[in-house]
Amino acid sequence: MEITIKHQTEFTTHIFDVVVPDKLASVEVWAICTEMNVQAILVNGKYYECK
Repeated sequence: MEITIKHQTEFTTHIFDVVVPDKLASVEVWAICTEMNVQAILVNGKYYECK
């Protein structure tokens, strides 16, 4: 399934393939944070921090 995340300061849109959009795996969070060059993301109202 795909999710779309918009970067808050750069206003760029990123599309990612994930298994379950409502519960991201730590590997998915790490990959998204790395690609977007951010420390945390908000997906479907849930806060994920890259560790």
